Amino acid sequence: MAAPRPQFYHPAPATEAAVTGTERAIRRAEGVAIVVGPPGTGKSLVLALIAERVRDDFDVALLSGARICTRRALWQAILAEIGEPYRGIDEAELRIALVERIRGLAATGSGLVVLVDEAQTLPTRLMEELRLLTNVPTPLPAVHIVLAGSTKLEELLGLPRMESLAQRIAVRSYLEPLDHGETVAYLRTQTRTAGCDWHALFAPGCDDAVFTATDGVPRLINQLCDHALVLRGDATTPVPPAAIAAAWRDIQRLPAPTAHSDPGPVGGVSSLEFGRGGAFDHELTDDGPARAGMDVIEFGGFDEGVAVADHDDPPRAGRAGDPWSGPEVELVFDGSGDPFEEFFEQERDAVERFLMRGPDDFRECRHVSSREGETMARQLSACERIELPTVAPAATPTADDGAAVVTTAIPQPAAAAADADDSDMVVIEEDMEPFQTPGRPVVAAVRPGDYRSLFARLRRGDSTPQPSGR
Repeated sequence: MAAPRPQFYHPAPATEAAVTGTERAIRRAEGVAIVVGPPGTGKSLVLALIAERVRDDFDVALLSGARICTRRALWQAILAEIGEPYRGIDEAELRIALVERIRGLAATGSGLVVLVDEAQTLPTRLMEELRLLTNVPTPLPAVHIVLAGSTKLEELLGLPRMESLAQRIAVRSYLEPLDHGETVAYLRTQTRTAGCDWHALFAPGCDDAVFTATDGVPRLINQLCDHALVLRGDATTPVPPAAIAAAWRDIQRLPAPTAHSDPGPVGGVSSLEFGRGGAFDHELTDDGPARAGMDVIEFGGFDEGVAVADHDDPPRAGRAGDPWSGPEVELVFDGSGDPFEEFFEQERDAVERFLMRGPDDFRECRHVSSREGETMARQLSACERIELPTVAPAATPTADDGAAVVTTAIPQPAAAAADADDSDMVVIEEDMEPFQTPGRPVVAAVRPGDYRSLFARLRRGDSTPQPSGR
């Protein structure tokens, strides 16, 4: 049957985790539970199992969100499920009657479990009403909400107006189609529960055929195997794998496959060519055996039409059982030219290019600052001028190994007057070139902490060389 039946329950890992986690959330009053999964993966079965397991300890209302669109219908549906009067009562009194029932259940240590199937179809304002039910003042939480639906349910719960309900979600369970091993186990469980044996009903290879056709969706598995048993002619022989494919085609109304024979020479083949067609112009007029008698449809540029080459050979007759009696079609793509070239030719002149030659070129551009840059600026401003003894000029340090190189400008006797303004400058160079010198180790990028350590040394006047890479 298409309806879920708890007696045919197969404890697949994802399904069993959903049932166990949701039941735990109800009994421990953890909060709202949701079950999310694509169609046919067992969401309704999970709710039916939970209702069956907790019915002895709680009042259970199993609802379908697709049938509820107003607050009055919501209260009526819940009261009808728990056996309370619901006809001829206005909306306010319906809610009061429900709240009184909840308080009565809480006084006995019980509660109300509301299971909503197809919850993604429930209006968000009604989801909010269910949340408000959980706020009924009782000594212990007495209302437990379980929502089951497709992935759209999670999208609805992610809306800003649903934040209050989303914060109350304690358990999220996700159902997925069965994999190959789980599908094989599922088939054995279903036939065994029905009092049959899989190997007596289906020939070897049928389980692979079922998984290939259904992708492990339990609802489709049930439908396909049942239909294969209905269609088999001899009830005394197992269903062969070919019958699984035939049953699937019958369910999906797919055309029957045809037995393809040797396609024969290429003379009766039609060819569709995409591109300018220049590379094949000589072949269209060539009488060689490789291209003779071919239907060629050529798709060119905007100024080129569609040309169909004539041929003398009639199309081949259709094969037996093949509804298509025309020639076969061969797609030939010409990769010699760029089909998008003419689209971008007119755009090339519209692209503006900028060449920055120095800091002055950036004055008219928007400036972007970062937290690290501001921190570095404060550290630099705190540095005092470092007085070092006059020494001979040294070679300019390099950064071939990718490390940051710090150079302090040392006043020289000859250049002291000319470079007086730059005598206290600190130059920080960070080499981030992707190509390193062969044989040299790659040094990672300098971290902000390394700069802070450097600035602390400068403030102390410490000029002791640091290890490579700092």
